[in-house]
Amino acid sequence: MLASRLMGPKDVRVEEAQEPVVTTPDSATVDVTVTAICGADLASYWGYVPGFEWGTIMGHEFVGVVRDVGDAVKTVKPGDRVMVSSMTSCGHCWYCRRSMQPQCENRALYGFSGAYPRLDGGQAGTAFIPNADRDLWPLPASVSDEAAVFVADILSTAYRGVERANLAYGDDVAVVGCGPVGLMAIMVAKLAAGRVIALDTVQDRLKSAESLGAIPVEADEAAVEAVKGMTGSRGVDAVIECAGGAPALTTAMQLARPRGVVSVIGAHFEPDFCLDAGTMFANETTLLISIGAPTDDREKVLRLVESGRIDPVPVISHRMKLEEAAEAYRIFEAREATKIILTP
Repeated sequence: MLASRLMGPKDVRVEEAQEPVVTTPDSATVDVTVTAICGADLASYWGYVPGFEWGTIMGHEFVGVVRDVGDAVKTVKPGDRVMVSSMTSCGHCWYCRRSMQPQCENRALYGFSGAYPRLDGGQAGTAFIPNADRDLWPLPASVSDEAAVFVADILSTAYRGVERANLAYGDDVAVVGCGPVGLMAIMVAKLAAGRVIALDTVQDRLKSAESLGAIPVEADEAAVEAVKGMTGSRGVDAVIECAGGAPALTTAMQLARPRGVVSVIGAHFEPDFCLDAGTMFANETTLLISIGAPTDDREKVLRLVESGRIDPVPVISHRMKLEEAAEAYRIFEAREATKIILTP
C-alpha cells in the first residue's frame, strides 16, 4: 500500500509501506476511503515536536471500511463503514471512566509520535486500529465519508469548545482564528448564538466565515475596539479561541465582557504566557482550555450532521490523491487551502 510518511521537517514522502494486520484481540484494520490534513499536523511538519520519529505515517482524520477485526471486537465487523476517533484511548482507566478521553493514561494520537507513543495514522491505504471498540464508530448511510472525516477531529473539537463556553441563546460570540477549526466553531456557535463575530488576519478566511453567517472583523490593532463597539462597549459573552499562539489568546482575553468566558481550543505549545490576572480578577473572567474529545462527543456531533443542522463539507477547498500529499502539505502550510481531503 501507499502511505504518507514524514521523513524530516517539511519532508513528506509517499512510499510503499507494509499493510498492517490485526495483532491483538482488541485491534482491527481499516481500509481508508478518505483522510485529511489538519492544522495540528503542521507542528510535526515543521519539526516542532520533540522526539517525533521520522518515518511516522501521518494523519489523524480518516474514515474507511473495516477490513479485519480481532476476536474480542464486538461493536464493528468487516465491511462496516466507520469513522476513526483521532486519538486512541483505553476506555478503562480513571480518566476514561469519567469521559475524559484526552487525558487517558494510555492515549496516543494517530499519525503522531514524540509527545505520545508512536501510532501510525490514516494517510495510507490501510490503518491499524489498536482499540477498535473505542476508536471506531459505525456511520449511518446518510452521512458521507467527507462529512464524517470532520467528526474525527475538528468538528468534535469545535463542539467541545462551544459546549464548554456554556452559551445562552442569543449570546454574542467571537471566534478568534477562522481556519478549519474556527469555521467549525462558527457552525456550532450559530446553533445558539445571537451573533457570531469572526476575527482573522487572512481575508479569504474572513470571507469563508462571512459565508457561514458570521460578522467578519480583521484581526488588527483596532479589532478589539471594533468588537466592543458592536456590544455596547462590554465585549462579547463568550470567545472561542481557535488559532493557537499567544497573540490570539491575548486578543481573546481582551474581547470577553465582565463575567465572560474564553474557551480555548487552539493548540498552544508556549511554555509561559502573561495573563493579566488583575483584570481577570476584576472582570471575573472564566478561562477554559479543551482538547477535542471525539470518542466522547462523536455520537452527538454525528447527529447534528445527520440531521442537516451542520454541513461541514463546503469547507473543503481541495480534493487530492494521496500520491500528492507532499504538494498538499505545501499549499496547506501556505494557507492556499482551507481543508484538503486526500484519497488513498
